[in-house]
Amino acid sequence: MIAEFQPDRAEFAAALQWLVTAGVDTVVGEVPFAWLAPVGPISVAINARREVTPVVARATLVTINADSLSALAAALIEAHSTALFADGTPGDAMVIGDRPTAADAAAGRVFADAAGALLDKMLAAIARSRGDTYLANAVPWPGSGSATTAETAASAPYLRRQITLARPKAILALGQAAATALTGSTVGINRQRGHWVEVDDIAVMPTFHPAHLLRHPAHKALAWADLCAFRARLA
Repeated sequence: MIAEFQPDRAEFAAALQWLVTAGVDTVVGEVPFAWLAPVGPISVAINARREVTPVVARATLVTINADSLSALAAALIEAHSTALFADGTPGDAMVIGDRPTAADAAAGRVFADAAGALLDKMLAAIARSRGDTYLANAVPWPGSGSATTAETAASAPYLRRQITLARPKAILALGQAAATALTGSTVGINRQRGHWVEVDDIAVMPTFHPAHLLRHPAHKALAWADLCAFRARLA
């Protein structure tokens, strides 16, 4: 009779530490599967009946009539005095993150912290910079932690109008909060990243937030693949 294998606590701890190091942050089921395997295009329409709906649908509840980005920025700051509107130059490429950090608030511009420095390097790697890229956040006012559903809903009309006025050819959505705000999909960023989503006729590429990459440098290779796809879409 073969004795049943019973790993000790140290082996369990070592296995869990390996998962954490590999970037696993969510338990999704009892049966293992290829988490990063291609799943095909993610359709916004599939998620239309969920509680969290795409920003383009939510934004129709409130209309912001600003006819220029400067007018929109003025309206936003009048409504939310701590808001940081955007950085860079409107054009074919737009990058949308979660929300400004305390470092951003202190500097008075978005992506001014360590994650922003990494974003600058990411853009440089695909021959871009803040000078030819438009940077914004799903929620434009600073806060601690990720934006809540209520905050995302409150800022949705401004984001919707900002995208309309900026008229980008493609958007790079940094992290779960930005991807969910744009597409409405609550699928984890590990599965959303690397797959183009059409939102209001604009191509959106979800990828990891630079802050995540600072914590999980092993994911930089995946982010690089997303950046290459983003660069090719803009060509």
